[in-house]
Amino acid sequence: TVADDTTDDTVADDTTDDTVSDDTTDDTVADDTTDDTVADDTTDDATDDTVADDTTDDATDDTVADDTTDDATDDTVVDDDVVVTDPIYAYPAELLDIDNPDVIAAAELVFDNSLVQDDSFNTALVNAAQLADTLLTDKVIKSSTDLTNPVSKAGISSAYTYELARILVAYGAIGSNGSALADAVLGSGYAEGEGGILTIMGSTADYMQFLSDLTGSRTFSDEDSTSSVFDVSTDNITLIPGSTITIGDSSEVSSVDVSNYLPEAHSNEDRKILVIGAAKDIGFAGDTTFTNSNDVEDHALVIGSADDLIMDGKSLSYTGSNLALGAGGTDSDSMYLVNTTITAGGNLAAGTLGTLNISNANFMVGNGGSNSDPDNVYLYASDLIQVNGLNFSGSRLDDVYMEAITINLNNVAFPSTADVMLRSRDGTLHFDTYANKVVGGVNLTNVSHGGTTLARDHFDNGPAGHIDSTIVLPNGTPAVKIRGQ
Repeated sequence: TVADDTTDDTVADDTTDDTVSDDTTDDTVADDTTDDTVADDTTDDATDDTVADDTTDDATDDTVADDTTDDATDDTVVDDDVVVTDPIYAYPAELLDIDNPDVIAAAELVFDNSLVQDDSFNTALVNAAQLADTLLTDKVIKSSTDLTNPVSKAGISSAYTYELARILVAYGAIGSNGSALADAVLGSGYAEGEGGILTIMGSTADYMQFLSDLTGSRTFSDEDSTSSVFDVSTDNITLIPGSTITIGDSSEVSSVDVSNYLPEAHSNEDRKILVIGAAKDIGFAGDTTFTNSNDVEDHALVIGSADDLIMDGKSLSYTGSNLALGAGGTDSDSMYLVNTTITAGGNLAAGTLGTLNISNANFMVGNGGSNSDPDNVYLYASDLIQVNGLNFSGSRLDDVYMEAITINLNNVAFPSTADVMLRSRDGTLHFDTYANKVVGGVNLTNVSHGGTTLARDHFDNGPAGHIDSTIVLPNGTPAVKIRGQ
């Protein structure tokens, strides 16, 4: 319909059926070699670009010309090495050299929320991200040689501590409530220069004030919080980090020696903690024994995850003294201890910010060291302790402490030596309710103490939050106590 057009077009001098002249394909703009809406776009893109001279065949419609990276999203800046969120400062380009994309995303989130984005902050952020990239790799632990990249306070530059903590929070490495905890400890602002908090606080006792920020509400009483048990120098804490950590080997029993990390303390000030910590999940591939030539109760081995800890059909043993298991997830599947035997030379603790699921398990404690005292089992869940089959066979057991909003126990056998404390939100007591638990209460179904199956007539008529068993220990105190939070 137009003169001098070599094809059936509506504009003159167009070589194909177009609506604009001098266009070699069916386009709406002249001098475009593909079917685009802008002239002089030299690439046959998968979509209709709106900017000329975009040289990359992107999967999406870029809005800036000459973006040289084939991205999966629509870039807004040329060459895709920085994304401007501030008129002056941008993401440091060095972040793109980091291998773990989740670390990059976490560092960018820290940048976006920072109140200051100057060169000093960028340098600290890059260094912290590079360290996080080294720490947050998947790890399999089958022997002491797998305890790689140990981290201690002395090994982290105080200049990067703040930025590293923020990256770990954004990554999810401090658990579901990590952001609230970091805000409480480091401050809610992201101003550069607040780093070094770990070098300021010298003891774990200094952090007790923030415990409720991590749990959501629960903390220790004023009397308990001042106990010397909580006073461990932060200089004496070592972390073996990973992203997802698998412990053990499916083909054989694994032995992991931790003696070098937890030697005998010469004083209370010399007590040590070793943490095997996963920024995501911890799983067990086979039966594993952690060994330690030091079996004095002057240290703790902690195995913890920021999300889930799952032990199903595998056994765990520690020949030293105190063993702790932790999970920072808040879901119903945050910790499973299933079809397992867990042995500790000293005390055993297991805690989660979600639900603690235990079934067909045997806990053995108090068998380490020479002439040692009986030891304790501590179980905590922010929401629910759900137990279907738990024994303490072979234990030299003293105290058993359980705390959750709801405690639901079925087929649990407490030995006659056990001083049992069951603490729920309301401190009420219910029987034969395992299949239909009473939320906020202590639910007992086929639970025994010293071979006696507990029933209503084994407890006094105390009010909710202060119910005692009429079965007593040799010292005359109630063997089972029901309390409220």
